[in-house]
Amino acid sequence: MYISIVHVEELASLVSDLRQEGSDTPEVEVKRAAGGFPDSVLPTVSAFANTPGGGTIVFGLDERSGFAAVGVYDAAACKATLATKARQALDPPVTFEAWDLTFEGVAVLVVKIHEQPAHGKPCRVLSSGKAYLRSYDGDYELSQVEEQAFVANRSTPVFDQQPVPGTTTADLRADLLASYLTSCRASSTALGAMSDEQILYRTGVTTGTDRVLSLAGLLALGTYPQQHVPNCVIQASVAPRSSDPAGTRAADVRRFDGPLPLMLDEALRWVQRNTRTRVRFGIDGQARDEPEFPVEAVRELLSNALIHRDVGPYALTQAITLRLDERQLILSNPGGLWGITVDRLGKSGVTSARNGHLLRICQNVRSQEGNRVVEALASGIPAVLESLRNAGMVPPRFHDQGISFTVAVPNHALLAADDLTWLAALPAAASLSDRQRHALVAMRHGQTWTNQTFRETFPMDSREARTELAGLVEAGVATAEGERGQRIYRLPDALTGQQDAGSRTTSPLTSSTHEPHVAPRTQPQPTIVNNTGAGRRIHWETIKRQLQTGEKSASELVIATGLTARQVQYALQQMREAGLVVLVGSQGRRESRYRAIP
Repeated sequence: MYISIVHVEELASLVSDLRQEGSDTPEVEVKRAAGGFPDSVLPTVSAFANTPGGGTIVFGLDERSGFAAVGVYDAAACKATLATKARQALDPPVTFEAWDLTFEGVAVLVVKIHEQPAHGKPCRVLSSGKAYLRSYDGDYELSQVEEQAFVANRSTPVFDQQPVPGTTTADLRADLLASYLTSCRASSTALGAMSDEQILYRTGVTTGTDRVLSLAGLLALGTYPQQHVPNCVIQASVAPRSSDPAGTRAADVRRFDGPLPLMLDEALRWVQRNTRTRVRFGIDGQARDEPEFPVEAVRELLSNALIHRDVGPYALTQAITLRLDERQLILSNPGGLWGITVDRLGKSGVTSARNGHLLRICQNVRSQEGNRVVEALASGIPAVLESLRNAGMVPPRFHDQGISFTVAVPNHALLAADDLTWLAALPAAASLSDRQRHALVAMRHGQTWTNQTFRETFPMDSREARTELAGLVEAGVATAEGERGQRIYRLPDALTGQQDAGSRTTSPLTSSTHEPHVAPRTQPQPTIVNNTGAGRRIHWETIKRQLQTGEKSASELVIATGLTARQVQYALQQMREAGLVVLVGSQGRRESRYRAIP
C-alpha cells in the first residue's frame, strides 16, 4: 500500500491509526530520533526496499510512549545522513522521498522508501551482508531460500516448463487426459489436426526428445503429482473454536493432494462444509440465506493460488495454506505477484502469469464438477470482486510480500430473527449498506465502534471506515463522541430504548441464534484498542490463555487468538514489561517464541 504524506492532516490521520493500533504496521515504522540518527534504520530501509510498495518511516515519534511526538534532532541533518546511508551503506542504493513537517509542536521527518526493481532485489546492508523483509511490524532477515526466490524473480520464471525425470504419459490421469485432448481440439483448429502425442507436446504437457512430463503437465493432469513434488498440496485447517479442548491448535486439518483440478474441487467442498449460511439483505430489503463466502469467489481464489504458486526448487518445500477462523478465510501461497501490483488486481485486463505453461494447460482442464480450472484470462480477480460485491461483502485484502502472496476474505455476522425484526422497524435501515446494518445490529447489543475496530471487522482503509460510520450518524442511528482519532460510535438513547426486554446482550458478532448448516464458529467481539486499562487487559488475558498450553511465536498467537498482528505485538511488548511473559530468542526473529511466566 503506497502511503503518501504531504500534509500535516494526513500525518495526523496516520499517527492516530498507529496510536489506536498500539504498534507499527507492515507499511509504517517510527523512529524516535530525538537524540540523533537512529542506528536501527538500515535493516528497516532494506526491508522496505525488498517489500512490494516500499514503506514509510516517521522520524520523531516514540513508540514506547504511545507514539508521542518527541521531535527529530535536526530534520535537515537526519535527511542528509539517510541520503548518504541509502547510497553508500546499502546494495543496491535505495531512493526515497522526504517531507519536513511540524506535528504537535515539534519537527518530524516523514520518509517514503521506494521499492527496489526486481533486478535489484534483495537489497542488503553492506556492513553485515544481510537482507531483510518486512513482516507485521518487524524487519526479518531473509533466509537462503527466500534470497533464492528474489534472485529467481529477476527474470521470467520458467520452472513450470522443467521436465520431471522418470515420468511418461502413463502417469497422466485417464479421465483428465481424455477431457483435455477433446477441449484442445475443440478450441483450436491447428490442434484439431494433430495426434494426441503432438497435442501434448505442443501444449507443453510433455517436453524434450524423450517426451517426459513437464512440471506443468504433471500438476494439471498427473495421476498423483505428489510422488515427485510432495509439497505441491493445499494444507487446510479451521482455527480452534471456544468449545474445543484447551490446547487445541486447529480443527478439521486436511491435506488436499492429487492433480490440480481434484485439489480445487475438494478444497472448495471443505470450505463449504466448514462455513455457515448467513442472512443478507437484497436490494429489495428482504433477508435471504446465503453461503458465508460466495462459492464463485472461493473457487477463483483457490484456482489462482494453485496456478500462480511459485514452483521453483526453492519454493517446492512449501504448501499452499488455507485457514478458516472466526473472522475470515485466509489463503496463502508461495511466490508473490508476478508482473502486476496489488493495486492493479482486478483493474487491469492484462494477465500476468508466473507459470505461463500451467495457466494455458489449465484453460483446457476441467474439474470433476465440469468446470474449467481457468475460465478466461484476466477474469479471476474481477470475478472474485464482483461476486463479493453482489453478496454485499467488502473486497478481500491482498498482501504481496514478494516471496509469498496472501488473500484474506472477511466474513459477516449471522443475524438472528429478532435482529431482522428490529432492523425492519427502522426506516433509516433501508438505505444502509450491508456492513452498516451489521454494525448497527452489533450496537444494538452493546457494541461500540471506533474507526479502527470497524475497519478490522469489515476490512477497509481509514477513510472508508470514516465514511461508513459518518453515514450511520447522518442516518440518525448512531452518535459520535470524542475527538478525531479517539471517536466512539454508539447507539442513540432513543434507539436503545427500542430493544426488546428479552433480547440478547451479546453482540451478533459474538454469537447467533440463526441455525447454520454446521456447528457455528464463534466470532470475537471487537474491542477498542487502547494503551491502558481494560482494552489492553482483555488482550493480555487472551494471549495468556494461549501461552498456558506452551510457547508460541507471535504469528501463532495471531492465528490462535483472532487478534490482529499489531494487537498481539503491542500486547506482548507490554506483557514483557509487566513481567508476564518472556521472549525466548531475539526480537524480530521469526523463530523466537514467547513463554508465560507463572
